[in-house]
Amino acid sequence: MKGSSMITDNKRKVLITTTAVILASLLYFFVDARVASVFPKCPLYTITGLLCPGCGSQRAVSALLHLDIPAAFRYNILLVASLPMLGYSAYAAVLNNFTGRRISQRLFHSVWFIRLLALVVLLFFIMRNIPAYPFTLLAPHQH
Repeated sequence: MKGSSMITDNKRKVLITTTAVILASLLYFFVDARVASVFPKCPLYTITGLLCPGCGSQRAVSALLHLDIPAAFRYNILLVASLPMLGYSAYAAVLNNFTGRRISQRLFHSVWFIRLLALVVLLFFIMRNIPAYPFTLLAPHQH
């Protein structure tokens, strides 16, 4: 009995997460972060003037939802590049929880992957704050 309630809890988590993603997508579609000023500003950028690895992500998400792929890359290339990985993980989670199939996600739980990901994010943070070409291309750009 305990195992079946655990599956129900996992399904509930997937449904809640899916609902939250859909609602956030609708928000970023109808209130376009590329032009709206209602979204929070990056505290790191506000205080220090440094671009964090997430700077431009809200605008990138709005651009993606409006199918403006080149603009999404200009706002935050790291976010856009990570979407296939996030999509695979979401696909596997849904399949694992709603069918009898098991898709392994060992890659995401390995120590070397976490270290590599942390290194990529750190390098992206450093490089997008170097005020020289070609590093300036990593900063969020309008058009």
